[in-house]
Amino acid sequence: MEPNASAPLPRAELVQNHQLRQWNALWLSRAASVRQESSRLGQHFNALHAQYQQWRQRFFLIECAWCQQHVRWQCMVDPLPVPMTSHSICATCHATVLRELGLMAS
Repeated sequence: MEPNASAPLPRAELVQNHQLRQWNALWLSRAASVRQESSRLGQHFNALHAQYQQWRQRFFLIECAWCQQHVRWQCMVDPLPVPMTSHSICATCHATVLRELGLMAS
């Protein structure tokens, strides 16, 4: 005997279908809120990146010429469009070099 396509579904199947539709609606709602939050975070990132670029033009980075560790940031008198890096020596490398040259007691 072939099931009739127009026959009503049993109560258990109707409840299950209703629950699936509710879960689907919930997940669609959550996906929309996640997309909205992602868009908001992307805009926030762009704003922070633009602010960083402005600050980066006013300061130049001083790093250790031996180990490339960041030593400090130095303010420039006139901002430059291209970020610059200058070199110095960090305290650890300074002590190592002095010890190697025999200028500092071990």
